[in-house]
Amino acid sequence: MAMEEYLLPLRTPCVYHDTSFLSEDEATEAYEDLLNNTPWEKTPKINRWVTLMMDVPDDEQQEEETGEDETKRDYRYRDAPGAPLVGFPPIVHKLKTMAEEWYNSKVVSDGSSDKKPVKFNICLLNYYQNGTQRIGWHSDREEIGRSTPIASISLGCTRKFLIRSKTDGVRDRASIEMTNGSIILMENICQYKYLHSVPKESDVEDGRINLTFRCKEFESSDNAAGELATTEGELNHQKRDHWITQISTEMGALDSTAGSWKAGGARIADNYDGGGDDDDDDLEAKVFGDNAKFHKDYDGEITVEYVVKTNIGAECYCAAELEELLDIEQYTVLARPFEVAGYVAICRTTEQSAIAIGGEDERIEMEDALLQLRSAHHVLKYHDYFNLEDLLPDQEEGVESDKKSGIGSINGEMLYQYYKQKLVSGESSIPSLVELEKGGTFRVSCDRIGSGQGFTGPELEFEIGGAMSEFYTHIKPKMTDFDILIRADVVATKVIVGTQINVDDLSKQRHFLRFRNAVTLKTNLAYAMIRMANIKKGDLVCDPFCGSGTILLEALDVYRTEQIKCVGMDVSRRSANGARENAIAEGFNDDLCQFHCCDARNFKRHLTDESVDVIVSNLPWGVITGQKNVSDLQTMYEIFLRNAWYVLKDGGRIVMLVLRGLQLTRIIRKLSGRYRLLSVNVVRTTNNLPSIVVIEKLAVDEVRTSVKRQLGYLAQFVNVSSEMYSALNYEKIDETTL
Repeated sequence: MAMEEYLLPLRTPCVYHDTSFLSEDEATEAYEDLLNNTPWEKTPKINRWVTLMMDVPDDEQQEEETGEDETKRDYRYRDAPGAPLVGFPPIVHKLKTMAEEWYNSKVVSDGSSDKKPVKFNICLLNYYQNGTQRIGWHSDREEIGRSTPIASISLGCTRKFLIRSKTDGVRDRASIEMTNGSIILMENICQYKYLHSVPKESDVEDGRINLTFRCKEFESSDNAAGELATTEGELNHQKRDHWITQISTEMGALDSTAGSWKAGGARIADNYDGGGDDDDDDLEAKVFGDNAKFHKDYDGEITVEYVVKTNIGAECYCAAELEELLDIEQYTVLARPFEVAGYVAICRTTEQSAIAIGGEDERIEMEDALLQLRSAHHVLKYHDYFNLEDLLPDQEEGVESDKKSGIGSINGEMLYQYYKQKLVSGESSIPSLVELEKGGTFRVSCDRIGSGQGFTGPELEFEIGGAMSEFYTHIKPKMTDFDILIRADVVATKVIVGTQINVDDLSKQRHFLRFRNAVTLKTNLAYAMIRMANIKKGDLVCDPFCGSGTILLEALDVYRTEQIKCVGMDVSRRSANGARENAIAEGFNDDLCQFHCCDARNFKRHLTDESVDVIVSNLPWGVITGQKNVSDLQTMYEIFLRNAWYVLKDGGRIVMLVLRGLQLTRIIRKLSGRYRLLSVNVVRTTNNLPSIVVIEKLAVDEVRTSVKRQLGYLAQFVNVSSEMYSALNYEKIDETTL
């Protein structure tokens, strides 16, 4: 059979499919062998069973089994880093050899290409129990295999395999049936140009096993006979896995309470005293959230009464809002209490505890005020805090413990026993459950952030909820229609426990949106951004990438009495019209908020020079479409900032949320004569780490103006050559390396 007959009909011929790779009997026998004899693992991150195997040479087998040289087997599957790494059993070794022979005999020996023989030595096995287990659209982000082919053997029931182009998925796509014993081979270019998936099929009731073979190393002529050299993909893999270690080595130990960069170079957490002298000439350049206080920097005794949950990295904004809301004579606001990221504590110091506060009416009034917070997700009545390390057994003196692996060994039973003991001993108490009338109901909910824990969020809910139910015998747990919601949230190794006083997430459903983009900015971050813009009465606010209009709606709502006006723009007419509908639904007509379908690079068509006071926007990330590469985004960002300079008033601010924070700050440094960088703060949104960047327009590029004046004055003392004329009148400077 000619090789063309194995190729899928894609514009870039890079995927081979052979339905007769194994006979039906061979495939069924292999399926039963692997199903019954493979040490399958399942993690909360993936919805199927996996095992990772590595082909270990015989002379290294003993060394590998005893763990004497673990560095030789440091490859881990990114979605299940804890999955066991085992050697190839006979059946996997047989299938690996057959896959190599198939590729080398049919592709390499074809003679029409420069393909080299392949030797697989890594195998990832996925077991799909039925059609409900699937894998979504993705390209293979495992660097192993990025420079070599990948072979995928399917055993068991038939499942669909879909593949589509990253840039033209409508026309450049294919769909095949992966039958029992079939093989798919993808050349390395496939991972760069295409996405693939195994979709959900509810009518499929039987299981399927997929073996994906990769090349961890390749033979090199520069090495001794039989010695393997590391591939370029493997180097990238190791660099990715050890990036935190590299940062630690280059920049020192990582700071768990690191805050944003601000003008002047100080970390937010370093500004405990309020940021300096009130007579400071730079006072106007301060940014909302600059003066947040962090628990780590506070030495006194405190009693925590409430904790507020927000985005990790956004604690400074929540703390600043709380400072405005509360009586600072009675309460102290500290970000990241007990170094728990994503939380802000409302506490009373020893001195403040001596100040009498009101009774139940004042407490209710305070909680009502807390429920109006715009920068928060949840408000909790604080009860307890503990570190998962507290659950680990004490180590003998002189014995070095591995806390990371220890945390991974903590299971649900250990959580139950630990927290039950805390309740019995009186070390912990849940007043809201004590006060709940007999027969009342409660539920425990958990948000789990970070990796390395050996339990899931639902497991923690079940075990700690069980401990509470057994201790407080007058009440019972209930999953729905409960009276009290207890949160036991996990952030890395820290657990914070409290009674949630809000019903719904405070950042959701604040605005009535008739139209909603596929990705919409949470209102709590929109609030923080408009506060950082330093908006004043009568200001004109512009969002050139408005989407569904969340930022402008939040600005109009917050500054409802300040007579501000807004202009929104979006290159999508659907988004511009949808944002207009949202504004009208909120009661903001065209007199207050106008929307235009316009490319942000040409927004001067709708705005005159120096007419805008502030620009606040969530810049395109280039994630959803998959069509924006780094160069495209860099060009768009730079053109946007150059055009924005003309429409902004002198001293006007631009506040931007952008995924590529390092790239954007590099562009801003390139435009340093036009803008001053005030603040850069990284926040966590779902599973991304975008940056909030604040800059301010400089009316005059003082350095450029000074040099031009000096050149103009001194030119009278020289004969102006063509080179000198160019120096005076042209500025063709290659800024790409700046």
